[in-house]
Amino acid sequence: MADEENLDVSAEDGKKGGKKKLIIILVAVLVLLGGGGAAAYLFLFSGDEPPAEDAAVEEVDAQAQAIQTEGPAIYLELDQPFVVDFMVAGRQRYLQLNMTLKSRDQVQIDAVKVHMPLIRNSLVLLFSSQSFDELQTVEGKKALKQAALESVNNILTQETGAGGMQDVLFTNFVMQ
Repeated sequence: MADEENLDVSAEDGKKGGKKKLIIILVAVLVLLGGGGAAAYLFLFSGDEPPAEDAAVEEVDAQAQAIQTEGPAIYLELDQPFVVDFMVAGRQRYLQLNMTLKSRDQVQIDAVKVHMPLIRNSLVLLFSSQSFDELQTVEGKKALKQAALESVNNILTQETGAGGMQDVLFTNFVMQ
């Protein structure tokens, strides 16, 4: 009888050990399958082809650019002039600048009006970071014009998802 009891105990221990081994094996298989699935996903979707979302965004950008080149030009004059001071060789110098933005998309012109405080802030920071001597050259003014255009379009892209300004026009540029 004692032998029968020992057989039952060893049989129960064998069943418990078998269940533990089975659980461990199942967890290991699931971890391996998950890792393999993640590796396959990264391998298949990290190629040179843009994902479908990126392709859709590029298509919208292409359509927005097509719209921007068609139709009459719309101008938005920034009412208040920008005034920036510089310290050059111990003397106080000033730049007064009036700007007009050019676009062919009325929606983006309206977006500029909505986000004008953010745009003006960005432009004041841009203008005040310039070198007074460089702004006296034509190349410096062209570079400033391009930087201002990029600044405005970056803000519009952040806020509306699309840039829309084609050009920045300096309608008044006084340095003293």
